[in-house]
Amino acid sequence: MTEKTVGDVLQSRRDLLKLGGMGLLAASVDAVWPLQLGATEKVTPRGNARNVLFYEISGAISHVESFDFKENAGTPPDLDVRKVRPDVYLSKRLFPRLEKHLDRICIQRSLLSHEEVHFRGQYYVQTGRQLNLAFAREIPALGSVIAMELEPRRRQNDTFPIYMSFNLDKAFPGALSTGFLPPRFSVVDINPESAVKGMALDKKAVELIEERWRLLNELRKSERERIAKYGREMAGYESFYETAHRLLTDERWPAAFHIADEDRKRYGSTPVGVSCILARNVLAQDAGTHYIHICHPGWDHHVKIWDKKAASNHYMLCDEFDPAFSSLLEDLATTKSKTDPSKTLLDETLVVAVSEFGRTVGQLNNMAGRDHYNKCYPALFAGAGVKGGLVLGKTDSQGAKVLETGWDHKEQPRQENVVATMYSALGIDWTKEIRNTPSGRAYVYVDPLGANGFIPTGEISLIYG
Repeated sequence: MTEKTVGDVLQSRRDLLKLGGMGLLAASVDAVWPLQLGATEKVTPRGNARNVLFYEISGAISHVESFDFKENAGTPPDLDVRKVRPDVYLSKRLFPRLEKHLDRICIQRSLLSHEEVHFRGQYYVQTGRQLNLAFAREIPALGSVIAMELEPRRRQNDTFPIYMSFNLDKAFPGALSTGFLPPRFSVVDINPESAVKGMALDKKAVELIEERWRLLNELRKSERERIAKYGREMAGYESFYETAHRLLTDERWPAAFHIADEDRKRYGSTPVGVSCILARNVLAQDAGTHYIHICHPGWDHHVKIWDKKAASNHYMLCDEFDPAFSSLLEDLATTKSKTDPSKTLLDETLVVAVSEFGRTVGQLNNMAGRDHYNKCYPALFAGAGVKGGLVLGKTDSQGAKVLETGWDHKEQPRQENVVATMYSALGIDWTKEIRNTPSGRAYVYVDPLGANGFIPTGEISLIYG
């Protein structure tokens, strides 16, 4: 490998990793450490999963043409809808492969969102709480809280970050910061378009990295004291450089970014298809990553939602979702766990797929699209003991109003309850609160204060049957 080629490889790796630092750049409050923790209730987390994989359908999928199908005035005639389970009708045109995996999936149809605009909705998805501008700077991303909680479980040879994401820079708020948590809990966000470039490093390239690292450390020795005075931002970069160095010299890292031609055919050669391949590979390496956020952007069709000639439409997005998500479930279900060969990756990974809210029902709007609708929308759960084939919650004939909440509360479940479910699966007490925040306002892992008063904060336990 020539010096120029090595340089090109290093640059492509920097392009790949640089977005992981966005959370560091966004940090604007001093880190709090050690934390003063307490619990608000007595609960027993399940601890039934080693990993959580969160698939964000970024925007809003039309629930009445997908996972809560209801025939309506705006339904296109070519969906080829079939009854695939007693209470499930699914479009063969939109989800030809997902139909085969419904025995692994629990559908919760009765979610309610606080939010109805994308920026706030995507902030809500990443943090599990409503956007409050007075405290937003100190609020950590959900993945950063998980990284902090799981840090004591890291093994000596774990080099991959606990919290990784794919394509999250495409979300409206980007990859959110660690808030008041130390920068080492920041996300490493991967750009899937850069991920497959420059991942192979031969021995000479690794030696060059090590030599550059040695020289950099020599230069920084005299600057340590001065760097410390610059505060949290510089400390964050120091931590990020350390993480990047460990990754670049771990042979499992390039292995995780190997994509076979057959994978591209099955998952699709789209950003979300590549993201799902890489998420599978990262979990298969078992190198320390336990929370993965995949962002599938583009689901916002106020105009021409079913027009195949439009630049973007629901046909196109479903054609990306169906092979990517279906192949991910297939491969997790057939890949053996490295820690327990009697289990598969799906056995030890809770998979959640959800959008920010739903879309309006009935007749299309005057631009042949569907607008935002937060009164009810679905989520999909699979893996880690989830009982497949379940349908929780029930809506009316239009898909506009919830008739049954589908869990053990009269109130509809919300994103807070999805968050509690993920915390519980990882063995994290979701009733914890951190009391020594910069503002002095306790940070509760699952916020009980909703837009109209207190809300239930428990997990959605019925997904386990």
